[in-house]
Parts: sequence; structure tokens; C-alpha cells
Amino acid sequence: MKHGIPGLILISLLLVVPPASAQELKEIACGKSLAKDGAAPQLVMDDALHVMEQTRANARFDPGAPPPGATIKSIFCARSDIVPAPSDYKVVAAGYPFMIFARDKEARSGRTRIAILELKDGQLTMRSVGQSGFTPDMVQRIRTFLDASLPEMGKTAPPR
Repeated sequence: MKHGIPGLILISLLLVVPPASAQELKEIACGKSLAKDGAAPQLVMDDALHVMEQTRANARFDPGAPPPGATIKSIFCARSDIVPAPSDYKVVAAGYPFMIFARDKEARSGRTRIAILELKDGQLTMRSVGQSGFTPDMVQRIRTFLDASLPEMGKTAPPR
């Protein structure tokens, strides 16, 4: 695992990879938010964590063991699109909110969109947490993802 300033790392990664269309979703890098008693949460890049590959191949998502004395609070990835991959619900089903960072390809602003896939009141939801909200096209594609994921949530392990 590599430690660093996560915002700068993710933005740097997003600047290197040009935005892709929804059909060619690319995962740039992933990591974990770790917490230790008495310390602020820390975002840690993890070269071994490949959410798209792991959720596509496995029935359940396993982020790997946290360092001694730490707990994994959430998972994050930098991607070419803010709309989740078909099996991303497995991260949430495993008990982890999933944050996605993606460079804004709709405008020339170069802003990074940030969204969180999570359970809220027992429902799988996705919310924007950055200044750039979702476009109508993104909202439609996110709804399609959520509708397809709802029946699948029961086939994975319940949240811890």
C-alpha cells in the first residue's frame, strides 16, 4: 500500500487518463479509508485492490485485511465514469460505502465528480458529494444500475 495525500493522488491519476465513454469504463486506482482509535480516518491507496475485477470475478467482495489496529471504513476508486460498474453493489453488500471519483467529461472544466454508493434506510443509493452534481444522462444510467442491483443485493452477504 502507498500512503499519500489522497485528493492529490486521485486528481493526478484522473489527469493522466482521458475520460472514456460509458461503454468503456476504466478503473484507474483504488484504496481504502482506514480508521484507528484516536486518529482521524486516513485514505490509503492499495495497488492490490481492483474493485471492478474483484466484483466481476467473485460472488463476494473482499477488500483484504486492514493493517494491525485499523478498520476499513469505506472503499474508493478513481474511474473514467461516475456511474457504477454492474457489480459495484457487492462492495456495499459487503458492508462498505463505495466512493467513486471521475473526471467531468461533460464539460471542459476538468472538475472531478465525486459520488458515494451506499445503503440508506436499507436501500442502495448513490449521491453526489462534489460541486458537480449528476447530469440527466448520469441520473438515468445510475437509476438503471440501481434497478438492476436491487435483486442482486440479496444474493450476496448481508452488511456487517
